[in-house]
Amino acid sequence: MSRFRTSYPLLVAALAVAAGLSAAATTAPATAATTTYTITDLGSLGAGVAHGLAINASGQVTGDSVLSKQVQVPCPPQKYGGPQKCFTNPDHAFLWSNGTMTDLGTLGNGLDSQGVAINDSGQVVGPSSGSFPGNPFLTNGRGKQMIALRPTTMSQARGINDSGQVAGQCGYVVAPEFNPCVVSNGTATILPDCANGIAVAINNSGQVLGNCGDNDALAVVWTNDTPTVLGTLGGAAAHPTAINSMGQVVGTSETSAGALDGSLWSNGTVTDLGSNFSPAAINDSGVIVGGSEIYSGGTLLNLNNLIPAGSGYQIQSATGINDSGQIVANAIDTATNQIHALLLTPS
Repeated sequence: MSRFRTSYPLLVAALAVAAGLSAAATTAPATAATTTYTITDLGSLGAGVAHGLAINASGQVTGDSVLSKQVQVPCPPQKYGGPQKCFTNPDHAFLWSNGTMTDLGTLGNGLDSQGVAINDSGQVVGPSSGSFPGNPFLTNGRGKQMIALRPTTMSQARGINDSGQVAGQCGYVVAPEFNPCVVSNGTATILPDCANGIAVAINNSGQVLGNCGDNDALAVVWTNDTPTVLGTLGGAAAHPTAINSMGQVVGTSETSAGALDGSLWSNGTVTDLGSNFSPAAINDSGVIVGGSEIYSGGTLLNLNNLIPAGSGYQIQSATGINDSGQIVANAIDTATNQIHALLLTPS
């Protein structure tokens, strides 16, 4: 399942969720209040710092982690003194699977990369520095080959489904502006009626979630290339983050008072999840995570109250949840004050 434009109007009439979105799951999710979690620290690529960003059905996780090895980089201009040597620790995308964190490397001679989405085959997409700054990549699922998506004109890769379709943003070659697009088998398809937008996620039914317009003002779902604009909580803008296989969408929406509240779009209705909740992910049971919170069955709880007391971790951001209820989250290690990527498994 599974995070930038001149205003262009969408050529669609509806300003609310319509027939393109599927109905909500018929089975009620387990109540978050009944669930506690065991913790697996995913480790790091050497420097003790890691960020988990997405999880698949089998519990594989991707994100980025800081390497222990320092490399020399150009120094910023110096006003005084002679030549100096500057060093940095590269930050690489990883694939964590069955207790092992694998460094996915970078494209070309780049220093940094980041895994932002993963499918059930273990394919990872995200940005990498290299032959072109911010070059998006796709891996073969075994952590052995990082393929550049730039030749397809894709400038950002943000989501991937189990069919290997990649959702993101294309530009430069196919059009003078940036457009939401899907890349499949090396071919990029521009999504209609949304100049200067971006696709942020794609589900296994091929529904694509994205933003269009000034400041990503409009939240849109494309079903079979037909766009449907999602409504808001009374304000002008909505910012979606994830879509599940049921077509349910989560994110934030502007209220009539100008606040950004957590939001769930389901079966034609937008639900206000509160002002202190910023949803990042939703599974097929409708369980939502974001920040340090989990929402299920109408109940919003703090994940820090659902992990073992005295664990030594303070959860800051939950970024993904799979259909088994496993959560990838980032937490402060209270002993070292470093950020660690955690896998939370229902106990």
